[in-house]
Amino acid sequence: MKKLTIIVLFILTAFGSKAQSDEGLHFGLKITPSIAWLRTDSKEVETNGTKFGFCYGLITEFKFAEHYAFATGLDVTYRGGNLKSTFPTSDPIANTSTVTVTEFASTLQYIEIPISLKLKTNEIGSLTYYLQAGVAPGFNIRARADIKSSTETTDLSVTPNTKTTSNSELNDEDIQEDTNNLNFSMLIGGGVEYTLTGSTVLLVGIQFNNGLLDISDDPDIKANSNLLGLSIGILF
Repeated sequence: MKKLTIIVLFILTAFGSKAQSDEGLHFGLKITPSIAWLRTDSKEVETNGTKFGFCYGLITEFKFAEHYAFATGLDVTYRGGNLKSTFPTSDPIANTSTVTVTEFASTLQYIEIPISLKLKTNEIGSLTYYLQAGVAPGFNIRARADIKSSTETTDLSVTPNTKTTSNSELNDEDIQEDTNNLNFSMLIGGGVEYTLTGSTVLLVGIQFNNGLLDISDDPDIKANSNLLGLSIGILF
């Protein structure tokens, strides 16, 4: 984490100096309502739907060439998603089999520092089109979950087999100890910028954020956090 911070500060300083000399420095604000979900490759765990995500934060752009800008900022991002796990077990001594199904709905909050390259077209009327690609390191600051579990035990020693079921439910459970403190995502997107007046620009774009790290510290759950959002912002 310390090395990452040093690299980010070095890049910001280098591009910031270049941008200021070219008068290409812009600041702004953005919000990004989004759809968030968790992707998993585990055999016992599957994605169980999406949830509403949200992001808001600051934008900083350093224009270093006619059609290129370095974009960064500071975001507060709400991610998460729904998972469903199925774990079968058996007890040969008691001659029983058990299946536990758990539904896991999480809300994860991160501080993120997006770092990206922005490619822009010439201004066409009042519109400029752009493509954007980069990475977004993030640091988890909050993790909560609603957890529903159902356990069905089948007694195989009698005919017909008898089944017993037990249920449990936890709401707004703190899962930060089971959540990876660091997240790292690849981001790509595109959109348009509309010149309002002078250097003030309204931007609207689509952004896909693909998580590359396992967000869980639980050995039984492996998942990556994805997000697809509509970014709306203003640059000055």
